Amino acid sequence: MKKYFLLFSVIIPLINACSNRPEPIAYGEDECEFCKMIVMDKRYGAELVTDKGKIYKFDSIECLVGYIDNKKINKNDYSSVWVGSYAKPGNLIDAGTAIYLKNDDLRSPMGLNVLAVKTEEQLSYIFNRYGGKRLVWENLFPLVKEM
Repeated sequence: MKKYFLLFSVIIPLINACSNRPEPIAYGEDECEFCKMIVMDKRYGAELVTDKGKIYKFDSIECLVGYIDNKKINKNDYSSVWVGSYAKPGNLIDAGTAIYLKNDDLRSPMGLNVLAVKTEEQLSYIFNRYGGKRLVWENLFPLVKEM
């Protein structure tokens, strides 16, 4: 029985290490890979997962996009990218399928003021309350370059 426990205790972490899934952000503890600030706001954290399972954490969508752009990272260089859900703080959603809203009244940590949600219903609720401009993932790169 001890052999099997030992075997599983070695194999399971190796399997998880190659996952393309995000891991929970330790808000107030994890440091942003791009700007080196502590990740604080549960509505804006982000992660990039490499093909080898290494996870880079960011304090905002704009830091994630800036990191990808500055490092010249393309889709072949990473396994998955995740952004914080404004509608469900602390939850990460797929960056490629997320819906983005830019509104300067809804302040993000680094000042681009873009938030992400998973569904049209979440976007409608926030848009009807605050207004703004709807964006998709590809729209973020030129905005970050203008910062």
